[in-house]
Amino acid sequence: MNNSKPVIAHLIYRFDIGGLERVMVNCINAMQNEGYQHIVIALTEVSDFAKHLNDSVKVYQLDKKSGKDLKSHWRLLKLLRKIKPDLLHTYNLATIEYHPISRLAGVKAHIHAEHGRDNSDPQGLNKKHNLLRQLISPFVDYFVPVSTDLHQWLDVTVGVSNKKNVLIRNGINIDEFHHLRNHQEDNEHQVRFIHVARLDPVKNQVGLLKAFAILVQRKKLTVNDIYLTVVGDGNEMQALIVLAEGLGISSLIEFTGARSNIAELLSNSDVFVLSSIAEGIPMTVLEAMASSLPVISTNVGGLAELVTDDETGYLVEKQNAEALSSAMEKYINNSKLIKLHGRSARSYIFKHFSEQKMVSEYLRLYQELLGKS
Repeated sequence: MNNSKPVIAHLIYRFDIGGLERVMVNCINAMQNEGYQHIVIALTEVSDFAKHLNDSVKVYQLDKKSGKDLKSHWRLLKLLRKIKPDLLHTYNLATIEYHPISRLAGVKAHIHAEHGRDNSDPQGLNKKHNLLRQLISPFVDYFVPVSTDLHQWLDVTVGVSNKKNVLIRNGINIDEFHHLRNHQEDNEHQVRFIHVARLDPVKNQVGLLKAFAILVQRKKLTVNDIYLTVVGDGNEMQALIVLAEGLGISSLIEFTGARSNIAELLSNSDVFVLSSIAEGIPMTVLEAMASSLPVISTNVGGLAELVTDDETGYLVEKQNAEALSSAMEKYINNSKLIKLHGRSARSYIFKHFSEQKMVSEYLRLYQELLGKS
C-alpha cells in the first residue's frame, strides 16, 4: 500500500453489527485526522455495517471456512505482504492465532484486544484457549482488555505479563446522545424497558422474559403499565417469540430485530435491562447510560464498573429470574427513580467512559510501538 502514513490493520472474525465492531468503527473514525491509515480485514465476511466506516478505510474479507481453515493463514499472509501494514490489531480469541503469520509477513507491531470471553467459555477457563493465548503471547506486544475483570483474568488465569497487559476501557461519544429525552416525560404511568443484544444463549433472553413474566403476573400489569422492547437478531428469535406467547406476555413485548437507530429507541425508553451470563464492557450499556437510562444488569464481566446499586441502576445475580424481576419492580413502584438514576448514569459515563479517552489511549500505544519499529 503506497501511503506515507503508518498503516494499522484491524483483524476481526466477522465484520457485522455488534458491540465489538461498533467500538472498532467508532475508534477508527475518531482517528481519521491523527496521521494513520486504517484498513479492516474480516476473516469470514463483511456486511453492510462496514458502510459506517469513513470512506478512506479499505475493507477486505478472507472468506474463512468454519472450523480449521489453514488456507486462511496463507490468504492473510499474501494480503499483508501486499498492503504492508505497520501494525496488526486483532480482536478476541478467533483472531489471535494469526499473529505469527503477521510477523512472517513483515508486520513489526502487534496488539491483541480482548472485548469479552468466548461464548462457549464465559468464565475464560478453557485450558486449550488459554494455552493458545500463552503460546501466541511472544508474538504480541500488548494485550488490551476492555474491563478490569478481563484485565485481572489475563493476569491471573491466562498468565499475561503485566508489562503487556494494558487496560483500555471502551468509550462512547457522549455528545451523540445529548439530545435524547426520557419517555417518562411524556408518559408518567407506563414504564418502558429496553434490551439491546444479539439473541444468543449467552445473553440469556430466556431469563429476561421469565423475569418480565414474573413481574407482570405478580403486579397484574397491563400494557398501560409496562412494556419491553427487545432489539437484536439471532438464532434464538423464533424460540423467544414462542416463549413470550407461552408466558402470556407477547402483547407487552416487541421484538424489533436488528436496528440501526439505537439512539432513537433508547430515547423512547425508560430503563435498560441486561440479562447476560457473561460480558465485557457492553457498548449498549454505555449508550443507554449516556442516554440517561438507569441500567438493571446481571453482575457479570465489567458491569460492576458501570452500574452502582441504587445510584445508576441495580446489579443482580446471573440466571436468577426472580432477582431480575425484583429489580425491575423497583422502577414500577417508584418511577421517580428513573430520572434520578438516569441522570447519575449519564454523569458517570461522561466522567469515566468517554470516547476521547479511549482513542487517546489507543493512539498512545500505536505511537509507542510504531516509534520502536
